[in-house]
Amino acid sequence: MEKQPKKDQEPKVAAKARTKRQKVDRPFPRVSLQESLIIGQKIKELNGGNPWTPQEIAKAVNIGFATNKFYYYTAASRDFGITEGSSKTDKISLTDFGRSLLYAPDPTTEQKKKNEAFLSIPIFKKVLDHYKGSTLPEMKYLRNTLENEFGLHPEVHEEFAGLFKENCKFLDIKSGNTSEIINDDSESPATIIVGESGKSSRKGLKAFVIMPFSERNDNRSKGFFNEVLTSLIIPAGIEAGFNVETANKQGTEIIQSTIINELIDADMVIADLTDHNPNVLFELGVRMALDKPVAIIKSQDTGRVFDVDNMLRVQEYNQNLWKSTVESDLPKLTEHFKATWENRKSDQTYLKILRKK
Repeated sequence: MEKQPKKDQEPKVAAKARTKRQKVDRPFPRVSLQESLIIGQKIKELNGGNPWTPQEIAKAVNIGFATNKFYYYTAASRDFGITEGSSKTDKISLTDFGRSLLYAPDPTTEQKKKNEAFLSIPIFKKVLDHYKGSTLPEMKYLRNTLENEFGLHPEVHEEFAGLFKENCKFLDIKSGNTSEIINDDSESPATIIVGESGKSSRKGLKAFVIMPFSERNDNRSKGFFNEVLTSLIIPAGIEAGFNVETANKQGTEIIQSTIINELIDADMVIADLTDHNPNVLFELGVRMALDKPVAIIKSQDTGRVFDVDNMLRVQEYNQNLWKSTVESDLPKLTEHFKATWENRKSDQTYLKILRKK
């Protein structure tokens, strides 16, 4: 008769199988930053930056909802600090940091935010600092350091090394420590070209944009105005034949001087009066006093300015910024910009109307 193991004993084969099945700790995302950004990007592009169900996001990124792959993508986006929630929660939403990255006002800010996301993973930061850059030693020596210095399980050494190199390549990190990578104090220009037109014979004309830099109305989610700029104003301005520029809010201390000079010199000014920002209204007054072309726009839920709306054409756009509303508003804004420029010599300007006797 076969001898049965005691209750408090476990067959060696079963014990080995159980040990093999034990979960290995991975203190890093299983998907690269570049790949995981698609979660936040789809929330921004297709759902106006609002919280979205994992099921809809899975459809948007074309990954099966119930798969491990989709969980890894959503978990990585969460671990990098871009979103809150995962495939196992009711909804996934952008974090404040995620919004600051996805709605970055310029390439320099966007790059810094991506670097911050990468370095928010402690093991990535520690290894980058240890090796003073992205160049890693041979795998047998790297293994020793990962295990002895950072306590990383041997089973995930190669996976970690691959993801580390992939992230560094995406971010163009080659050498240096984390403080140098995050705290790049090189000064950005006072104005930035946010869109260059390659259309028509009018190439070279400048449209300078004046609009709120930040959201001070509780009805506006963070990043709203940057989305208006990138999804509506820039493409409409380019389509109308202009190079589009705006002030860099993170640039020089003499930003007001820069804005005044741009208001004077730009071929056309695009003024967004949404929420009646006092700085924008002041800048609009400066431009109108010069009697130079200015195209005025605002969101549909912003009230009228009596002295402006009753005398000049103000083109409205839908504040929801859904994909469908953006597609509907873009041609209207384009025509508005074109018409403003083509009628620049008209006698029906604000100043000429008021000065008629």
